[in-house]
Amino acid sequence: MMNKIDSLNGLMSMVHIIKAAVPADLSIAICDLEKFIAYFPGETINLNIQVNQPLNPQEPLSVALRENKSLRSDVPADFYGFEFTGTATPLHDPSGKVIGGIAVQIRRQTELRSIADQISISLTQANEQINSIANGSNSLAEFSQELLTQSHQAGEDVNRTTEVLSIIKRVADQTNLLGLNAAIEAARAGEKGKGFEVVANEIRKFSKETVASTAKINDTMDQIKKATNLIGVSIEKIAGIGQEQAASIQHTSTFIEEIQEMSKRLNQFANKL
Repeated sequence: MMNKIDSLNGLMSMVHIIKAAVPADLSIAICDLEKFIAYFPGETINLNIQVNQPLNPQEPLSVALRENKSLRSDVPADFYGFEFTGTATPLHDPSGKVIGGIAVQIRRQTELRSIADQISISLTQANEQINSIANGSNSLAEFSQELLTQSHQAGEDVNRTTEVLSIIKRVADQTNLLGLNAAIEAARAGEKGKGFEVVANEIRKFSKETVASTAKINDTMDQIKKATNLIGVSIEKIAGIGQEQAASIQHTSTFIEEIQEMSKRLNQFANKL
């Protein structure tokens, strides 16, 4: 297919209209068979082509003129510091003779892909950190549950200890009663019961001390029981918070995965530009 024009100058006068009509930032170069005769850089793409700059025999526009065919190539950032897609098209006069060419360059959205890649990398790292925190929250919840179980067990042990202390107190009370009865009987016996009275008084003294000690131990066990109950309540709250954090982190992780998927789509879209 031939691209016939009346003159290169006529095409040059139309470039501003073409650039205004195309919704993309273009760079356009026009040449005759030997050199560039016009260059219209874009806002973000400028190859610094100079008017009267000779054509390089190896560049696509020279090849397109020699072979009389349109060419398209993706130019890497190594040459100009940014990627772009370029086309080189031979131009013909009304008789079909090649009189020059036009090269159009459009910048590829490398920055967009780079941003999308960086977003994806950052999200991946964030997701890894969140998963680590989630694992820690789950471990905390499990550990808190174990502590709660142990706390309940401690409470049961305290209750059993209290029961034992009650038995000891009853035994002490009975011993005190027996000592009192023995003292009464010793008093009735007069001189013959003096030695037995001493033993009875010691028994009563020991039983009273046992009762007092039991009362102190019982008070201490009550305090331990209260403290254990408070610990249990605190552990339940910690376990609940840990579970809520784990659930919240899971939701956040899911949200990040969705953003990662959108980032991949953004990258795919950028590759098409």
